[in-house]
Amino acid sequence: IKKFHEEQLPKSWITYRECGSILGQAIVPLERVGIYVPGGTAAYPSSVLMNAIPAKVAGVEEIIMMSPTKNGKINPYVLIAAKLAGVDKIYKIGGAQAIAAMAFGTATIPRVNKITGPGNIFVTLAKKEVYGHCDIDMLAGPSEILIIADETANPIYTAADMLSQAEHDPLACSIVITTDTNLAIKIADEVDKQLKNLPRREIATVSIDNNGLIIIAKDIAEAVEFANISAPEHLELLVAEPFTVLPKIHHAGAVFLGTYSPEPLGDYLAGPNHVLPTGGTAKFYSVLNVETFLRRMSLISYTKPALMNAAEDIKRLAKAEGLDAHAKAIQMRML
Repeated sequence: IKKFHEEQLPKSWITYRECGSILGQAIVPLERVGIYVPGGTAAYPSSVLMNAIPAKVAGVEEIIMMSPTKNGKINPYVLIAAKLAGVDKIYKIGGAQAIAAMAFGTATIPRVNKITGPGNIFVTLAKKEVYGHCDIDMLAGPSEILIIADETANPIYTAADMLSQAEHDPLACSIVITTDTNLAIKIADEVDKQLKNLPRREIATVSIDNNGLIIIAKDIAEAVEFANISAPEHLELLVAEPFTVLPKIHHAGAVFLGTYSPEPLGDYLAGPNHVLPTGGTAKFYSVLNVETFLRRMSLISYTKPALMNAAEDIKRLAKAEGLDAHAKAIQMRML
C-alpha cells in the first residue's frame, strides 16, 4: 500500500518566464487530518491502513483516528494497524458525534483540516453537514460490485465475488451483467449454495434478496453501457479479453481485470486504495489517494519589467469588471 501511494506523490515546481518572472506551484500537505474507522457490525483494520498510509506519504503532520467501541474497547487489530500506519492519536468515539468533534474541535479533541473514511448513513450525512467547515474525502454509501461476465466466466468465482460485497451490509449491492443465459442460471444457483455456509449469511441474504441482480445483456457493448451508467464502486471484468474492454470503461471506482483479480485483492493487499466512490459518484469522485491529503498553492513572482509588459492588459481587464482599485494597484507601480 505504501509503495503504491508513494508513486502518486506529486512534486512542487517552478518555471522561469520572460523578463525574470517566476511561476510555480507548491505542493503542501494538510496539517491535521481525521480518519474515521467503522466498528459496528465488523472491524476494519484495512480501512485504517487505506486512510492513514496515504496521509503519511503525503506528509500530514498529525493523524487522529475516531472509532466506535464494543464493550468499551477498540478492536486490537484496528489498534495495531493504527500503530503501524503512523496514527498519532486515537479517540474511542463513533457516529455523527465523532465527525462533529473532528470538524469543530472540543476541549479535548483537536479540529482537523479534513475528514476521510467510510461509515454508516449517520456518519456520511454528518460529513455532508460539516463540509465547508473542513474538507471531506467523499460521500460514500453502501458497498457495490458490478461484474461483467462473458461465457468464459467461472460461475463459482462470480458468485463468490457477488457475496464478497453482500456480506458487508444489508444495503450492499451486487450485480452481474452477462451475455450468457446459462451462466446466469449457474451463478444464481451457486449464490444460493454459497450463502448457506457464510457466517454473515443473514446480512448477505438480505443484500442479495433486495439488491442482488443478474442481468442478461445482448452483447458486451451493452453490458459496458449499463456499467458506465451505473458507475460502480468496484467493477470486475470476468471476460476473455479484459484489456480490450477496459478502454470502453469510463465510470468506476476501481476496475479488476480478469479471473485472478478479485475484488478482495484490492480491499487488502494489491496496493491501490479501497476507499472508493459509491452510488454513481464515480462519475465525478476519485478514489482516495495521496493528493486527497495535499493542497496546491500557486507561486507568482514578477520583476518590474515583467509587470510593465502586462500592466495595460491588467488595467483594461480590471476596468471592464468595474474594479478601479485593482487597476490603480497596477497604475501606482507604473509611475
